[in-house]
Parts: sequence; structure tokens; C-alpha cells
Amino acid sequence: MTDRSLRFSLRHALLIGMSLVLAAGALIWLLRDISLGDVVQALQRLSLGEIVLVLLVNLGVTLVFSLRWWLILRLLGCRATIVEAWAIRLAGFAFSYLTPGTQFGGEPLQVALLQRRRRIASQAATASVVIDRAVELLGNATFLAFGLVLSLQLRLLPSEAQGAVSVGALALLLLPLGFLAAAVSGVRPLTALLTRLPLPTSWQSRAWRRLLEWTRTTEDEIVAFCRLRPAGLAASMGISLASWGLMVFEYGLLLAFLGIRLDPVELIGVITAGRLALLVPVPGGLGALEASQVLALTALGYSRAEGLSLGLLIRARDLVFAFAGMALGALSARGGVSPQEDTA
Repeated sequence: MTDRSLRFSLRHALLIGMSLVLAAGALIWLLRDISLGDVVQALQRLSLGEIVLVLLVNLGVTLVFSLRWWLILRLLGCRATIVEAWAIRLAGFAFSYLTPGTQFGGEPLQVALLQRRRRIASQAATASVVIDRAVELLGNATFLAFGLVLSLQLRLLPSEAQGAVSVGALALLLLPLGFLAAAVSGVRPLTALLTRLPLPTSWQSRAWRRLLEWTRTTEDEIVAFCRLRPAGLAASMGISLASWGLMVFEYGLLLAFLGIRLDPVELIGVITAGRLALLVPVPGGLGALEASQVLALTALGYSRAEGLSLGLLIRARDLVFAFAGMALGALSARGGVSPQEDTA
């Protein structure tokens, strides 16, 4: 291990360690002055049928997300089935959710599992995942930007944070929007960056040239998709909109089953708080997610026990699908490549 990689590993470990300490602190703060009996009483409001209904709606959310990636794969010439796309994408979610980070990390696993199941070039497989994530990020960023504005109106965030929140909301939108706009315009930013890096002569190896060629080919796939299949890109965005509609509906169901009545603006504010908490670099926003729901609901006049109950339900739901994703990932890895030849 080189000195540079060692320093990077130490910084990464330090960041994870600090995040875990903060998560532990958030959990300790959550448990103060909260009667576990009140939390249990709030959770007991849910019947078995209501829990099953919430899980079925969330299953629908995962299927809609997978439908977007499946559509992109089909347009790229890969004949993966919707079940394969769903299983592999859920496995990617499980990896991202259960490892330190900000909801990323499962993308390479998606590429590897897809190639395990289908005869598809690594560049095309990577391009499909990148396009899918870019469209997803654009939808998430749009929702969060809108939710941040509503959170200020509801005073879920301090008024002093208005300037920083506005800048943050704009930044959330610009990254995925800029990436897709560049692809539609035929720009290949990563290839341009790599070709202009002032690298030492010793780095100009065959492996580097192969990496550069692989990057160029992958970006060619992305550019071709965005420029030649605008209807497919628009359909992918429409699927993202549908998935967000389902997620808001499912969140509303959870709150209603807990006896918490929020108007649409308040509902979006509470969801925004939870989504922002998932950006904390700890597995699944551990501690931060629960704290966000406590803070949001207490700001709206509900008890800390009700906020913690909501956070625990969301955590349990996510863990159910994360463990299901692990199992599906293992099954996908065991399966061999389909005898059908894919064109991608």
C-alpha cells in the first residue's frame, strides 16, 4: 500500500468513525426523556394487516424503480427480465444501505450481477446504471429542493439557514441536471477530464490507456442513449415521478396508521427531513433518520415517542427489503449467464 492510499484509507476510516460517534450520540439523545412504553403503545396501533399493506406498497415502489432500469436496459439492447432487474437492483440497494456511505456503493455490484446473468458489455452495463442513477438523482434532488423550501415555511429549519438551504437546494438540482444536459449535448466530461490530467510519464501505461478507452466507450453509450432515445429518457423521468408518488402515499399510510394526521405540505416536510438524514455517511443514516423524524414531528406538535415510533417503523421496513436484497443478490450471483445472446 502506497503512502497516498494509506492516507486516504486513514481519512476514510476517520470519517466513518466520526459518523458512527455522531450516530451513537443521536441515538442517546433520542432515548432521553422518551418512555419506551409510549413508543410501544404507539407501535401497537398498527395491525398486522396494516403492516402487510405498507410492505406491499413499498414492494410496488421497488418494482417501479426497477422498471426504470429495466426500460433503460431494454433500450440499450439487453433482454434482462423485469424480475432480474428487480432482484439485482434490490441487491444494489442492500449493499448501499448496509455499508457506510450516502446511499451509494451498490452500483458496481449491479453491474457485476447483471453481467453474471446476461451477456452484456461492461461499458453498456455501467452506462445503464449511470443513466438510471442520474435520472433517480434528478428526481430526488427536485423533491428535496421543493421539500426544503416547504420546510422553511413550516419552520422545520431555522430561518437563519434560509440562505444556506437555498444554495443547497440549487446545488442538489444542478449536478444530475448538468450531467444529463451534457449527455444530451454530446459532451463527455469524464473522458475530457482524464485526457487533460497532467500525469507523470510513468503513469502512461497500457492499463491507463485501457481505462481511458473504457471510460470513453461508456460515455459514448450514455451520450447515444440520451441523444437518440429522448422518449426513453422522458419515460424514465416519468417512472421516477410515479415512484415518488407511491413513496409519498406509503409515508402517508404509515402516519395515518400511527394516528398522525398531516396535511400535504407537512407530509412533504417530514419526508424531506428523513431523506436528508439518509445523506449522513453511516449505514442507512443510522441514528440520523430516527432523529430527523423526532425533530420534524415535535416541530409539528407531536410527541417525541410518536416521532421515534415513525423512525423505527421506517428502519424496520428498510431492513426487511435490505435483507431481501442480500438474499436476491446471492441467488443472482449463483445463476449463470443466460444462453440468450444480448445485443448490448
